[in-house]
Amino acid sequence: MLKTILITVPTTGARPLRPLLDDLAQQAHGVENSSARTVSVMLLDNSPADSQTARVAAAACRVEYRRVEQPGFSQVRNAAMDAAQQHDALVFIDDDERPVPGWLRALITSAEANDADVVVGPVAVRLPPHAPRWLGGGRLIRQVRTQGDGPLEGFAQSGNTLVCMSTVRRTGLRFRSAFDRTGGEDTVFFHEMAQRGARIFFTRAALVFETPDRDRLTLSGVVRRAFRGGRTAAAVEAELKDLPMPRRLIRRTGKLARALCRILSGTVCGRPADCVRGVQDVAFVCGWGMALLAGVPVAVSRGK
Repeated sequence: MLKTILITVPTTGARPLRPLLDDLAQQAHGVENSSARTVSVMLLDNSPADSQTARVAAAACRVEYRRVEQPGFSQVRNAAMDAAQQHDALVFIDDDERPVPGWLRALITSAEANDADVVVGPVAVRLPPHAPRWLGGGRLIRQVRTQGDGPLEGFAQSGNTLVCMSTVRRTGLRFRSAFDRTGGEDTVFFHEMAQRGARIFFTRAALVFETPDRDRLTLSGVVRRAFRGGRTAAAVEAELKDLPMPRRLIRRTGKLARALCRILSGTVCGRPADCVRGVQDVAFVCGWGMALLAGVPVAVSRGK
């Protein structure tokens, strides 16, 4: 039984925090009141300068606050694991997400029922009313996992994830600082956990909704993010070495060919979403190729 649980929220102080922290505090209290568990919530401030906004939000919502001085994705994830050393489970949720009612209970239930080391929940995009229609309801920002409950298909990420700390202590794994600026640290971390025998499960009931930042609702924002995603993919592939380079080149060439077909068919048939998806894929392949030419791992600007 997972008796002690720590929910951590990494932030750079750029997004509103109180609505999420209020939700988490309520879910924590609900789980505590209905079972013999202790649930804590911690805000991890990884902003460039000490953020009074984050401190005030944490105090107002009565959650713990911890400053993480060293900037980087891996630094804040490792700080969360350090804080959870005396807990049975650690939960990651990002500061631009909001959980549905029963989210925390669903993660815990799946972990205990499946004797899982890691449980991943889905992340769906919630667009504001003014969002362009060509975003396809958010599908161009994030693809939602469609698998059913059970062993996870594909790679795990840390945006909505429960990790059993006994597994972390057993494996001794840490998030790698080489990915502090590229991202992809979570993909590598959970891949290594799986290689060491960790049982990773997926549960649809642990749903969170992501609210994209305003700059991600523009064509330039979509393209920039896809380009960064390509560079991150190159860095992750270089670390995992799960496919030989010729196979990777064939895969990216196929992606580029499909992208050009999407742009052509979208233009001819008047489907803007197809055109944007094609441009997005071209940007991804360009980022991936430039990373290879520059040598990976590469350093790119931070951004979720």
